[in-house]
Amino acid sequence: MMGMLGHKLIGLPAPVGMLFLAVLLKLANVVSPRLQEGSQMVYKFFRTAVTYPILFAVGVAITPWQELVNAFTLTNLLVIVSTVSALVATGFLVGKKIGMHPIDVAIVSCCQSGQGGTGDVAILTAGNRMSLMPFAQIATRIGGAINVSLGLLFLSHYLA
Repeated sequence: MMGMLGHKLIGLPAPVGMLFLAVLLKLANVVSPRLQEGSQMVYKFFRTAVTYPILFAVGVAITPWQELVNAFTLTNLLVIVSTVSALVATGFLVGKKIGMHPIDVAIVSCCQSGQGGTGDVAILTAGNRMSLMPFAQIATRIGGAINVSLGLLFLSHYLA
């Protein structure tokens, strides 16, 4: 409700407004520990009981199956394998170099090659690392934006 109110008053999208409000309440330390524990339990419930059926239903309903089958060409498969391999290897080596768990860093890095949040869930589930979801979301959004920006900058320099 507060998100909708923020949308009506200042035009901020409701989910973004709710995110800002939640962060401000957490930083101001006005959320009781009991409420924090309750919200964590709700998150765990949705993570385990609701995420997979929704992913399956949405995936089956909106997947253009014929286009998917037609996309399996040797060139596309080579691009996919090289992209994922480069992301995983880079994440593993950088994670090892800076003293983090290299497998976790490699899995989070791999999330940049997925299909946004849905891809993050699929990759983290396959690696049994759903606890890394906040890091995967950041890697997907910020890392993806950086990669696209650098790619466009590179292409504009060499194609212009």
